[in-house]
This record gives sequence, C-alpha cells and structure tokens, in this order.
Amino acid sequence: MAKKVHSVSLKGILDMDLVEVTEITKDAEYVYDLKAILQEFNGKQVSITIKEDSELPTKDMEE
Repeated sequence: MAKKVHSVSLKGILDMDLVEVTEITKDAEYVYDLKAILQEFNGKQVSITIKEDSELPTKDMEE
C-alpha cells in the first residue's frame, strides 16, 4: 500500500517561552514558530523525536 509522509525537520535553539526554534547560520538567523508548525499535525497520529547535539571531550581534554 502506498504511504504519504508529512514531516518537518528543524535544527536550532529551542525557546519554550516563545515556542520558537531559532536557526543561526553564518549568513542569517531564522526564527520558526514551533506552535504553528505543530498545529498542522493537531488531531493526527504522530511520532515525535527530539535530540540534542553536544561535543564530546577529546582524549587530550580528559587529561
């Protein structure tokens, strides 16, 4: 059976007070209204994944 997938991917700083995600690039800063994006999925079955990227210390940093 065929399947249609509607997905949104954002990468940036999450601000829960404003319900926004801010993406900072070398050229510009982009602000996305997370609440408006989530509203598109209201009442539908969804799968949500949130991940945080962080730098791991190198061997030199551990010593």
